[in-house]
Amino acid sequence: MRALLTWDHLPLFASDDAIGEAVLGHDRRLEFHGSATLHERDGMPKISPVWGGRYVPAVKAFLDSLYGLSTAVPLAANGVEGSFHERPKRPGEKPRPEVAKPKDRPAGPVLVR
Repeated sequence: MRALLTWDHLPLFASDDAIGEAVLGHDRRLEFHGSATLHERDGMPKISPVWGGRYVPAVKAFLDSLYGLSTAVPLAANGVEGSFHERPKRPGEKPRPEVAKPKDRPAGPVLVR
C-alpha cells in the first residue's frame, strides 16, 4: 500500500498532481488542476514559470482563507477600495489650510464698454 502524500511532505513548489493528491487524495488528484485554474482569478497562486509548480504555502493559505480558517483580514473585497480622492487622516495631523473661495459675482452676462 502506498503512503499518503500530505502537506508536510510536499516541496515548496509542487506540481498540481502532487498538491492534488495532498488535497483530494490519490484517486482524485487529477481534478485539482482544473479547479485550481478556475480559482486563480480569486487568488489561487499560479504555476511559477521559473520554479515549475505552485508555491505550496500560498496554496494552503488560499484554501484556508477560502474556508474561513485564516486569521488574515482582507484589505478590500474584490478590488473595491475607498474613494480615490479621500486619504485617511493620521493621528495628530493638523487640518489643511482652506482654499480661498471665489467672490460672489452677479449672475448673467457682463457688458463692458
